[in-house]
Amino acid sequence: MMMICSVKGCYCYSTIPAGIMIIGRRRRGERSSKKIGVRVRVKVPLKVFHVPRVPEVDLTGKEGQLKQYVALWKGKRISANLPYKVEFVVDIEGRCPIKFFAHLKEDEFDYLK
Repeated sequence: MMMICSVKGCYCYSTIPAGIMIIGRRRRGERSSKKIGVRVRVKVPLKVFHVPRVPEVDLTGKEGQLKQYVALWKGKRISANLPYKVEFVVDIEGRCPIKFFAHLKEDEFDYLK
């Protein structure tokens, strides 16, 4: 056995040399959480029907702000079908701007700079 690392008094022992082991692999949730607050634009034809007092809203080409990555809950990965929560502010004829959220997949929007 050989000692690989010691962190705050906890020691890890292994028969595999440290150069062969993969240590600290980055997960998708860690990368996605760094993009929170970024502006995004919907690139696919997409309609939502959950906005109050509006029958349907077409989000194609609309810009919003990425608010949350919901595939991580209490530090554990969960299987969310639509893991990105995006906030939109849309002007509707005859009404003031409406703010609402929509859950999207990563292939449904592009990141803006």
